[in-house]
Amino acid sequence: MALSRGSKAFLIALAGLAAVAAIVVGGAWWWINQQVAGVPGEGDPVEFVVEEGATASSIGSELAEQDVIRNALAFRFVARQRGVDASFVAGAYELETGMSVDEVLEALGEGPMEPDRVRVTIPEGLTVAQTLSRLEENTPFSVDEYRSVLEAARADREGGPLTMPEWVPSFSEFADDVQIFEGLLYPKTYEFDPDEITPEAVLQAMLNEVEVAMASAPPSAVQAAEDAGITRYDALIIASLVEREARVGGEWAEIAAVIRNRIDEGMLLQIDATLLYAAGDPEGGPSSVNTEVESPYNTYQNPGLPPTPIAGARPEAIRAVFQPAESDFLYYVVAPECDGSHRFAETLDEHNQNVAAYREADRCQ
Repeated sequence: MALSRGSKAFLIALAGLAAVAAIVVGGAWWWINQQVAGVPGEGDPVEFVVEEGATASSIGSELAEQDVIRNALAFRFVARQRGVDASFVAGAYELETGMSVDEVLEALGEGPMEPDRVRVTIPEGLTVAQTLSRLEENTPFSVDEYRSVLEAARADREGGPLTMPEWVPSFSEFADDVQIFEGLLYPKTYEFDPDEITPEAVLQAMLNEVEVAMASAPPSAVQAAEDAGITRYDALIIASLVEREARVGGEWAEIAAVIRNRIDEGMLLQIDATLLYAAGDPEGGPSSVNTEVESPYNTYQNPGLPPTPIAGARPEAIRAVFQPAESDFLYYVVAPECDGSHRFAETLDEHNQNVAAYREADRCQ
């Protein structure tokens, strides 16, 4: 049946209205998508605080004012759509300018940052003196305050301010001029509550961590080392030597093997890092090495291990001592490529050839 002219006009008008409605709806969704999206190229840090009892409306307005999001209304719309508009936890949040609404809601959903904490990172390979200097720079206490705690602990191991690992020898076995805490202040990043931090708490945390690191070694490997006459404390000493001698990660186990092989053979260790430590110049180069220095740490003159570790050792160095490479190497020297690697040898003749190549390169001096 044919439509009348009026019906056709009505349908055309209806189709037009539908098209307009589609355009309006599509435009609305396009606008919403634009408003909830992030802003490329932004990313400046913003510490945003959600006050107790804040609503999605008030939070959205503040976020927009600080350029974290594009549009407060879009934030409120999405938050209510997801049913999270009344579930924000008061506190400080680390946001950025130009974030999308989704990113902000995710960050707010994870909860606020912890209160400000005292954070200090102790790198591997530091001596006690270097460690205390780093602590002074990053905590409220001075080197002297830390030293006084260490001295009190040394004076009274059982009743002093610090609890020592049981495997550390009795303090009476150490000479008076030896730093008995060497190697025991474990290198790691530490965080402390600013209301609870004390010199004792900092030092005890480091002692606790070295205990954890030593306990992480496989029991069978620890037992094998002890059967070979290497105590846990000996292992920490060797680990410190590995830490100071190795410059390429893959060589930790090789250098640990050389040290253990030389101990088994009754050879002098002849480790340059111990000479630098004895000279009070742990970061010194080849020109600072003096094989005649008078010190219990002179492994060119004194048999066996030095009396204490010479630095804080990383976990890889500790593991390498308990699980050294399977090799018969007795010697190593810096490779002539001067890339931090070493050349290893089983015999003195091979070693002398490696030393000659190193000296001929004349690039690592």
